Amino acid sequence: MGYQSRKRNYKSRRERNAIAGKRFRTVLIFAGIALFIIILKNRVAIWDWFRLLFY
Repeated sequence: MGYQSRKRNYKSRRERNAIAGKRFRTVLIFAGIALFIIILKNRVAIWDWFRLLFY
């Protein structure tokens, strides 16, 4: 039987940070899209609140 290292799935800190960065960007993009949709759906209420706040 061949030699098998116990660290075969080892990932360096740089690789782990790259994976975490990709996940963070993906979550951030979807959160931005969701926020845009919520603002678009509630734009009249947001505009009324804005006018009430500054007039």
